Amino acid sequence: MRVSEMKKRRESGNLLLDRTRGVYDRFYQGTVLGPPQDVLAFGVVVQIRPVNISVCRQQVADQNLVLSVVITQEGLHRNCNTINEMCDLTVAPSPHPALRNSFRIVSPNEDDRTGQYLAYGEKFRLQALEPADEPMYVFSGPKRLNLSLPVDKAFFTTKNGEVTLPLGLVSHKNCGPSARVPTSHTHFFCAHKDPDLRFESEGKTIPVHNPLIIVHAVTNRNLAVENVLANTLFGPEFQVSVQTYKNVYKRETWKNQWKFTY
Repeated sequence: MRVSEMKKRRESGNLLLDRTRGVYDRFYQGTVLGPPQDVLAFGVVVQIRPVNISVCRQQVADQNLVLSVVITQEGLHRNCNTINEMCDLTVAPSPHPALRNSFRIVSPNEDDRTGQYLAYGEKFRLQALEPADEPMYVFSGPKRLNLSLPVDKAFFTTKNGEVTLPLGLVSHKNCGPSARVPTSHTHFFCAHKDPDLRFESEGKTIPVHNPLIIVHAVTNRNLAVENVLANTLFGPEFQVSVQTYKNVYKRETWKNQWKFTY
């Protein structure tokens, strides 16, 4: 690159360093969680935190690890400066509530159910806070007929040699009966962490900060944090997937245990 061209890009803010700094500031723009309640409800803004990450003896509780959105190199090269379908999802440290690590619980359909309590077994969608004019939903799905994955990602995890189902983001315009992603692929529901209490807890409200299982409705697999790091533009972060992990007692391990926090 010539010096004159570099100066022009620097003055116009088109240098890769300037764009990266702008995206970083945008994704870490502060947000307000809530409104705080004792139980989960539609319309509230929450953070989704793993209960525990048992990968080493080092304490990670003070890092406030939460589900987060991370921009990819492809999105950066295409001058994307907000959350879009090319973003990935990880579990990353959250120094404060921000656009990249806060989600709104919304209705599984087009009905406005703001303020209504969310119950165990009731379907919902997780919506990113931006862009406001084109809602972005967390989704996953089963493998296609040719065994390809429903989400194009730069990194994957495996379980017993099989690639796990990844998480992605889909815009409202690309989600529907005749769209690229069926609406049902954005549906999740919560299950009690104790298998012996799941049947009797169906239909009951969900206390905030209580450990629970987040299930993807279509695949019937659980949201999972993997003990595998991904080198992202924000640094090393834990990968996430839709995969069920159980121990010898047929109970979900720490990888599938989450809690909603304000």
